[in-house]
Amino acid sequence: MKNSIWLAFMFVAACGGGSPRPAPTPTPTPSDKECVAGGCSGTVCSDEEGVMTTCEWRAEYACYKEAECTRQPDGACGWTQTEMLTSCLASPPVE
Repeated sequence: MKNSIWLAFMFVAACGGGSPRPAPTPTPTPSDKECVAGGCSGTVCSDEEGVMTTCEWRAEYACYKEAECTRQPDGACGWTQTEMLTSCLASPPVE
């Protein structure tokens, strides 16, 4: 009987005596961040600020100026494939 009480005491002591522990502070997940357009030509849609790319220009890059950079159904940031964007990419403006 003494052994059972002693083991119960040790278990309670090892588990923190039953006192509640504070909940951990949640850290932001990528899905909590806003999506932003970036890169030198503005063609990268990401939840990271300041994404850098090489600086080159292609006619279709102009299509992304009015495009929607938003969180997609899979949770990643991306360009929403609207009719306006897909038609612009199919026939980019001539410079």
